[in-house]
Amino acid sequence: MGRWFGASVASIKKRLLIFSALFGLAFLSGVSRAAQIDEHERKLVEGAKKEGRMVYYTAMSIEDARALAQGFESKYAFIKTDIFRSGHERILSRLNVEHKTGRHAADAVIVGEFEIHHLKKLGLIAPYHSPRAAGFTEGLKDPDGYWTDVYDNLVVTAYNVNKVKPEEIPRRYEDLLHPRWKGRMALDHNEDRWVSNLLSIMGKEKGVEFLRALSKQNIYIRRGRSLITQLLLAGEFDLQITAYWYRVHRLMRSGAPLRWVGIEPALLALHPISLAVNAPHPNAARLFIDYVVSEEGQIVFARRGREAARPGIKPEGFPGQLKVLPSRPQLAENLEENNRLFEALFLKGVSP
Repeated sequence: MGRWFGASVASIKKRLLIFSALFGLAFLSGVSRAAQIDEHERKLVEGAKKEGRMVYYTAMSIEDARALAQGFESKYAFIKTDIFRSGHERILSRLNVEHKTGRHAADAVIVGEFEIHHLKKLGLIAPYHSPRAAGFTEGLKDPDGYWTDVYDNLVVTAYNVNKVKPEEIPRRYEDLLHPRWKGRMALDHNEDRWVSNLLSIMGKEKGVEFLRALSKQNIYIRRGRSLITQLLLAGEFDLQITAYWYRVHRLMRSGAPLRWVGIEPALLALHPISLAVNAPHPNAARLFIDYVVSEEGQIVFARRGREAARPGIKPEGFPGQLKVLPSRPQLAENLEENNRLFEALFLKGVSP
């Protein structure tokens, strides 16, 4: 109010006119953008009605995949949605074979960030700038339009409260090297993504030094993070170095004696969606991508307790104040090297 006090009536009127004009322009711009999106959707719907079908490949759980398909079909009842659910690597292999034989079946693809990098590099996905992805922040969508993040896996450190004292809880990665943790921790047998991001965070020299020291802590190695979390609950070991937040959170809500801590920056594993190159049903595919990244589609994930990627839409209990680091797809370039490092240190017991 201080800037207005003492101003002349004419000056105040002039400022009000300027403010009104700016507000009007902003309003008209919003209306124009909404109209453009509506027209974009109308054209896609027109084409999708002729196609009548859409196929998407995904590595997410079949329950989550079906929930997403049901939400999409409830909005666009004229489209029948088919799902091919498999592991990341098998999806990558299948798309590669389809491309080489010219028998394209996939319309849209939802896989991990490293796989999406390879799909882009191999020319197996096509760019599509979804107007519904405008609100996604940097790191959650490809600047060239090849992918938009759909949901995330927040990686945290989980522990059994019956086995870990409050003063023992690790706050930094270096805390895991304390002698008290020897023989008490577990890792998945496949931690190449975690290793790649860890080396990116710490720097290669310091990161390798840390991993060498960690490998001497007699780490339990098991196959699958879900299984490891269950074994943690059963008391087979005391701490899971890399756990998925949503799984620990679900167990905590059911009364399980588990807790988690986010060692910052906490890794955010991405699961982007892309338009398959030469998609047989391109209009339905684009319509599906628009739906998945829209508020409506993202709420499907949040209601199921999954970490929706869209800013402002998160499941109940999500730690919004935790400093997170979205995993960068480009780190896939060093994946084989980092996988060999992990195997040498943790699976073979031989220093590289």
